[in-house]
Amino acid sequence: MRSLKYKLAPLGAALVLGGLLLSGCTTASTATNNPAKIPETTVTTTVNPANAAAAQAAMKFYLAVTLDQSRAQLETMLGVPGEVQADGQVAYRDPDSGYGVLIRFGEDDAVFAKRLLPSGRSPELAALNPFPVTDKQAYRMAAGMPFYEVQDVMGSDGIEVSLSKPEAGSTKQVTGLGWFNPDGSYAVVYLNLPQGLVVGSEFVAGPA
Repeated sequence: MRSLKYKLAPLGAALVLGGLLLSGCTTASTATNNPAKIPETTVTTTVNPANAAAAQAAMKFYLAVTLDQSRAQLETMLGVPGEVQADGQVAYRDPDSGYGVLIRFGEDDAVFAKRLLPSGRSPELAALNPFPVTDKQAYRMAAGMPFYEVQDVMGSDGIEVSLSKPEAGSTKQVTGLGWFNPDGSYAVVYLNLPQGLVVGSEFVAGPA
């Protein structure tokens, strides 16, 4: 059976698979499960370069933070005070964009994990998604599903919205890929690295 798969042009370190094209176009082709030998289909999805630049600017706090970065270095770099959450994580928000980054510090007071904090309906991120996504799509993810199946279900690659070091007793990092809707809701699929297999998923409702 023929399937169509769309890809978004990556935003530096924030998007996965491939490089940012100045034209704002990427192509994707299908090459699996084609017993009838139907010709592969290539679909081109256009991403406005201005939208890509706006999203990258909105995500600058998230993109600037690296794992193992010291807390002192991070706070000097971001230049804003952090807000300690009930679970001990610390939120840093860009006063200009409203976007931010949620940090989990390790026992050494260095970055163990980071997660993007959206802003309102996050129009800059929704503009990157070629199709709206639903909770049903998010919860179709089964543990162990490979990334190419995630692409087929979600319709595009998504953007990186979280990254963590391996938990105790594990050698695998976990990254979260997000797909944003115009109403501010979004889906996140979590993959282990470097295998890129699903370990979980969630759907987050938009602001009231």
